[in-house]
Amino acid sequence: MPILIKMEEDKFSDWYHRIIEEAGLIDMRYPIKGMLIYRRWGLFMIREMQRFLEARLEACGHEPCLFPVLIPDDILGKETEHIAGFEDEVFWVTHAGKNPLERKLALRPTSETPMYESFALWIRSHTDLPLKVHQSVSVYRYETKHTRPLIRGREFLWNEGHSAHATAKDAAENVEEIKGIYSDLINSLLCLPFTISRRPDWDKFPGATETYAFDTLMPDGKTLQIATVHNLGQNFSKVFGITFDTEKKDKEFVWQCSYGPSFGRLLAAAISIHGDSKGLVLPPAIAPVQAVVIPILFKKTEKDNQEIIDYAKDILEKLRGMGVRCEIDLGDQHPGEKYYKWEMKGVPLRIEAGPRDLAAKKVVAARRDTGAKTDLAVQDLSKVFGIFDEIASDLRKKAEERFSAGMLKAKDRKSLDKCLGEGIVSTGWCTEKICADKIEETCSILSVGEAESTCVIGGKKGKEIKTAKTY
Repeated sequence: MPILIKMEEDKFSDWYHRIIEEAGLIDMRYPIKGMLIYRRWGLFMIREMQRFLEARLEACGHEPCLFPVLIPDDILGKETEHIAGFEDEVFWVTHAGKNPLERKLALRPTSETPMYESFALWIRSHTDLPLKVHQSVSVYRYETKHTRPLIRGREFLWNEGHSAHATAKDAAENVEEIKGIYSDLINSLLCLPFTISRRPDWDKFPGATETYAFDTLMPDGKTLQIATVHNLGQNFSKVFGITFDTEKKDKEFVWQCSYGPSFGRLLAAAISIHGDSKGLVLPPAIAPVQAVVIPILFKKTEKDNQEIIDYAKDILEKLRGMGVRCEIDLGDQHPGEKYYKWEMKGVPLRIEAGPRDLAAKKVVAARRDTGAKTDLAVQDLSKVFGIFDEIASDLRKKAEERFSAGMLKAKDRKSLDKCLGEGIVSTGWCTEKICADKIEETCSILSVGEAESTCVIGGKKGKEIKTAKTY
C-alpha cells in the first residue's frame, strides 16, 4: 500500500510541534488554550498569502472592508439554521466592566449575519449588483475538540469573501471564479496539491445550498480542509430582506455566496507537506528569507577574513538590490552550525562566499530542498530567480507525486479500514443515512460522486464516495 512519507503519526506530531516553535513560526504559550502568538517567521508567510489572495480578489471586483468583531445576539440569531451550526462555539460578551449589557454580543465566528444586515442597506437596484466584499480578520470559536496549533484553535486568521448577485447563474459563475483564485493560491503560491470536494448535504455549511471544500493530504495520511466555497442560494437574502429592483422594476431576492481559506491551515499544510527531517523547506515565494549569505572564514589573518566579509556584504547588497529577501550570517558559529540553523528555518538558498570564491569573483549557491550546489559568477547573480523557479517546480512535483500515491480504493469494509489513515479512499455507499453514519464512525465522507459503486456496509448498489480520516 502506498505511503506518503515514512513517518508514523506520533513521530509526525512530534516533528510538527517542535518545528513550529524552533523555527520561530508561533509561540503556543499564550495563557488561553487554542490562541497563539504569531512570530515573525509565521506571520510573514501568512501576510504573503494574504497579499497574494487580496490582490486577486480585488482584481475581480471585490471591495476590501473591515466589519466590527462584535455581533449583537439578535442579528447572529436571525438565520436559525446558520446559528445552529455555531451556537455551541460562540464566545459571548455579557458585561462592560461591572455593568451587564442590555444584549449579549458575540465575538465574530463568521460574518454572514452582520454583513447581510448591511447588504440589505446597500443594495437597492440591479445596478448595485454584483456586490462583492472581502476582509482578512480573526474569527473566534470555542473549539471543544482537541486543539492543534494552526490547524484547530479558538482564534484563527482567515480571509472571508461574500457576494450578492442578480441571478443564480451569476452566483454559480462566482463560485467557479473563486475556485480558480483559491487554486492559484494553494498550488501556484504554496506549491500544494489538493482536491475539491462537494460536501454531502449533512456536511454543508449551515444555510448553504452547496459547499465545496479544498482538501490536501498531510504526511500522516489525514486530510486537512484548507478552504471552502459556499453557494448560499437565496436562503440568507430571504431572512435578511436583501432585495433589488430588476430592470422591469420587480423586486427579487439576491443570490449569494460566501467563501474563505484559513491562513493558519494553509501554513500548517505548507510546512508539513514540504518539510523534512532537517526542518522546514519553504517555497521561495513565501519564505521570509529567500537566501542567506554565509562568509566562509579561515583563521589566517584578520585582514583576509575582513576581505571575505566585505565581499559577502557586497553580494548581500547586490541580491537585495535585485529584490531578493536576503540576510547575512556574521555570527561566531562554525559554518556547519550556521547551515543547520538556516536549513531548519527552511531558507530556500544558501550563498557561500569563501577565499576561493573571492578570488574567482563567484559564490556557491546551495539549494535547501535538494542540497544541489551551483557556482554563480557575481555578474550572474540574477540566476537565483531561475533557481527559485526550479525549487518551486520541484516542490510542487514532489508533493503532487505523494498526493497521487495517497489516492486509494476500497471495495469492502475490511479494505476501507486498512486504507484509512493512508490517504483519500474511494469506496461505495448506498445513499442511506444509516450506512453513512456507520462509515463516519471511523472516517469522514468528503464527497458523493455520480459513478456507480457498491456500499461497503450493506453491499447494495449505490454511488462512489471519497472518504478519509480528517483533522
